[in-house]
Amino acid sequence: MRFLTGLCALILLTISPAPAQDWQISAPTEAHIRQGIEVEWTAPEARGDILEVRPADGEGRRLSYAYTHNNPQVIMAPEAPGEYVLVYVSGGEVRASLPLTVTLPDASITAPAAVSAGETFSLDWTGPVSRSDNLTFAVRDGSPIRGTGYAYVGNLDGGPASLRAPADAGSYDIVYVSGSTVLARSPIEVGGIEAILTAPSEVFQGGPVRVSWVGPENSQDRITFAARDGEPLGGASYYYVGNAGADDTAILTASETLGAYDIVYVSSGRVIGRTSIDVVAAHIAIDAPAEVAAYTQFPVTWAGTGNQGDLIEMHASDGSRATFSYIDPNSDSVTLGAPETPGDYTLIYLTRAGREMARRTLIVLPPPAEPGQLLVEQTRAALGPDDAVGVILDASGSMLQRVGDERRIAIARETLTSLVNDTIPARTGFALRVFGHREADSCRTDLEMPLGPLDPAAATGVIRGVDAMNLARTPLGRSIEMTASDLADVAGTRILIVLTDGEETCDGDAAAAIQGLRDRGWDIRVNIVGFAIDDTDLEAVFRAWAASGGGGYFSAADGTQLAAALTQAVTGAFELADSATGEVITTGRPGEILTIPAGAYTIRWGNDAEQSVEITAGDITRITLE
Repeated sequence: MRFLTGLCALILLTISPAPAQDWQISAPTEAHIRQGIEVEWTAPEARGDILEVRPADGEGRRLSYAYTHNNPQVIMAPEAPGEYVLVYVSGGEVRASLPLTVTLPDASITAPAAVSAGETFSLDWTGPVSRSDNLTFAVRDGSPIRGTGYAYVGNLDGGPASLRAPADAGSYDIVYVSGSTVLARSPIEVGGIEAILTAPSEVFQGGPVRVSWVGPENSQDRITFAARDGEPLGGASYYYVGNAGADDTAILTASETLGAYDIVYVSSGRVIGRTSIDVVAAHIAIDAPAEVAAYTQFPVTWAGTGNQGDLIEMHASDGSRATFSYIDPNSDSVTLGAPETPGDYTLIYLTRAGREMARRTLIVLPPPAEPGQLLVEQTRAALGPDDAVGVILDASGSMLQRVGDERRIAIARETLTSLVNDTIPARTGFALRVFGHREADSCRTDLEMPLGPLDPAAATGVIRGVDAMNLARTPLGRSIEMTASDLADVAGTRILIVLTDGEETCDGDAAAAIQGLRDRGWDIRVNIVGFAIDDTDLEAVFRAWAASGGGGYFSAADGTQLAAALTQAVTGAFELADSATGEVITTGRPGEILTIPAGAYTIRWGNDAEQSVEITAGDITRITLE
């Protein structure tokens, strides 16, 4: 009987219902507006449950919510201060709740009392750093102004903020804004600004204009052309004042359309200074021998107002172009090669816009002897102890494209490694600047190797560490401008090599930058190496830049051609003179094949180095310069 009683008791215990589990939440009972509140909970089943903040009476719409995907979970406090309730909702019913008091947090701003319009300045601040909190400008004692400068405090890591003042003078407040609530404000006076420009009163059409200024030099301020007493002209030459050196001088390129213009200083979209300038007609005259022999090179001199991008073409009697050369504005002549076909030809001087300025005729005579060919090779550059080589390497996003099975940047690294190990003598002055490898969507340019004696092993290590970055941009103009400081301490010849696969994308003016280098009176050659470029118009621009820089343009479609182009760029040109008369017959670069009349010649290169060569009719003669 006692056994049965125990059995019955066991049965009763087994079938008794389990006690219900409570829903519980744990969270702070006080928070400031828009603060993230961390909530912990216990619940029988949290899938699909919701945390909500409701008015204090628990009724009405939810003011913020978060699903219980994670434990703990964060929910945002409402923006309005007051009394609320935090609830846990499961199956449409409130299962647990906590009271919540929302307050205004402290914030402060310490900023200058006055700044100039468009000026970028620094300020200190304190605040809650809630999501999307920002510092911006407001009407004095009023609401924030849309479209003015702002800074998200979450991006500042507690440090000072940088703001740009509005373009219009007046009385403003700087405000700390959380959501739509102003937590702090500091009054600031924005004063008017002006700039003073100094430039010539007239310029020849298409010519360079040197402009100096006194102005605020705010971020993105620029100098450009405008209609007389009117607005800036779209498509006109411009210069960002932040690109200037210590002399505050800009070089602009005038329109080829005659007329009255202004040069203006633009800050925050407003013209704050102007000076008038008239574009007047240019005049050019050209001169050349009346007769030249086929296969020979000959000089064409020009006089007048030649500009960067102008060129001299040689046309056959049927109008076809036989050859051409861009002018160097710092020189008064170019060298052209006479074609192999005798006959009547015309020399034409054209502006970069295609406007004809001058022409003259000449006759190409049969060669005095059957021609031969000459290939000059040079394994090491002829550089003296005071000379230096500067390289600008494009590592922008386009250099990630492939040539065959390799990316362009990998080919560039390989060929530059060969250049510093095999072509440029060790201890030669060397500097390396790279852009596109540090930040996406950026115009940043970095001096990766400051000027110093070339250490091939160290240079190889730096070059191999460079990789292109997708979406990075192409600041050719700014990079060339920086050469003025990169190579400032060179006493001898400066050779600058710009290796790029694309056009300027950072609003720079490479043409003006190159002219600025030449204006320093340096012995400098600016060489452009175009890699995998299939845009003939862009190549024409590069040729004009190189000509104005006293250098050459070299095109390369693959790794082999790129290696040859870099070698040509750094080894320099040589002269070929008639051994009997000493007269220079032609010029060339190592790696080129020249076709010239048979005879005895002298090759001159470097620092007065010479080497004799005999050209045989119908044969190719190879010479290596040591």
